[in-house]
Amino acid sequence: MSNLPVVRVVLVGSLMSQDVRKGCIPREDEIIKFQFSKEIQEKILEKYNISRIFCASDVFLDPEYFILEKNIVCEPKLKNRNYGILAGRNLKSLTAAEQGQFVSPEYSPVGGESLYAFHVRLKTWLDSLFDKAKNQETFLIIASPVTVRALSACIMADDIKSSFRILNKIDVFPESWSVFSGRGGNWRILTLSAPF
Repeated sequence: MSNLPVVRVVLVGSLMSQDVRKGCIPREDEIIKFQFSKEIQEKILEKYNISRIFCASDVFLDPEYFILEKNIVCEPKLKNRNYGILAGRNLKSLTAAEQGQFVSPEYSPVGGESLYAFHVRLKTWLDSLFDKAKNQETFLIIASPVTVRALSACIMADDIKSSFRILNKIDVFPESWSVFSGRGGNWRILTLSAPF
């Protein structure tokens, strides 16, 4: 256990699109334009020695506002869940049966992925990242609040099925940050969804 590296993860939740704020399910091709505050970036740099930066491929960082000097890896595996035929629909337009399916971890809408598959994708990516980590490395991950919430649940859970119970007990707000520190699956929550 002591040979495993201690890793810190700083998760930054971007904004939500206007449609999502109005109650619509995100579309597959939706790109979130995020003006990551220079003040917040400076605060993160001051507090943490960032080793690597990953940004979800569905988040566009406005280069005019970006001051972090590290190369940013655009990571497709950090994209929001693919909602298939439900994408773009208003949540209020879903029937009771569709609402029940929508929150079921096993339900996969036509052309989309289940919540379970979404968590497996994120957990697999996290595990591969942690397997290659050096001791005391700090990763900055920028993604939609939905993805940050799922990543947080995957970090805190012992397994994928447990992540759903955790997912239903936490909220991650737009323009917030969460910080976890851990070694070999034993994590401490340092900050969860603190607003900028």
